[in-house]
Amino acid sequence: MAEKTYKDVEKYAKQVANKREWILDPSRDETYEILVDGLKDYFNRIGYFNCPCRDSNEDRTMDRDIICPCDYAQADIEEYGRCYCALFYDPKYDFTTPLEMIPERRPDEEW
Repeated sequence: MAEKTYKDVEKYAKQVANKREWILDPSRDETYEILVDGLKDYFNRIGYFNCPCRDSNEDRTMDRDIICPCDYAQADIEEYGRCYCALFYDPKYDFTTPLEMIPERRPDEEW
């Protein structure tokens, strides 16, 4: 499997955003770069785009709900205007408002 570059991951994120009718943070600030790097690092280590804001079990089956875009992104965007990580946004999002934490929707793991 070929390693992904920052540009590869950014292209992937743009394709996801376009397909879902979302947008990426237009500022492309440090947070955006950290998220893209996190996706890249996860892919190059475990072979899939695990949500960069959540710990991976490094098992695709166990992580299937948090493969980016995660299963919770649509609900977060509908309710808060952005996903948990703040990579994907509703096109109508007001970028002048400060970011607040979005509650975790993923159920706690049962041990």
